[in-house]
Amino acid sequence: MELLSKKKVYITRGKYKKNIWEFPGGKVKKHENIVHALKRELLEEVGIIVLKINFFQYIEYIYPEKKIKLYFFLIKKWKGRPYSIEGYTYLWKRLCHLRALDFPLANHSVINALKKNNILIKFR
Repeated sequence: MELLSKKKVYITRGKYKKNIWEFPGGKVKKHENIVHALKRELLEEVGIIVLKINFFQYIEYIYPEKKIKLYFFLIKKWKGRPYSIEGYTYLWKRLCHLRALDFPLANHSVINALKKNNILIKFR
């Protein structure tokens, strides 16, 4: 999930790997669909109520130890001020600066797709 505002992307340090940057997100619970999970996770982790989203990209990535499925959405409108409820370091970074940071390998293609599709527009 990407939060975009003033041509910047909200990123946070990883929960389990403190030296890795991530987009906010989490797992879908049994009783949820993907959109409900997205809204719940962003409220729990970032303190915002999602008002408008667009699906952006689906990725299946195979690490040596597991296969993961990632759904990326563009959060176009929200209520509240984004911050890390769980106390992790977070930043608003320009997309052009993301490649210099350490992200999980599975996130590299979405970073490239955001840049390729010129997603850097002002959403708020």
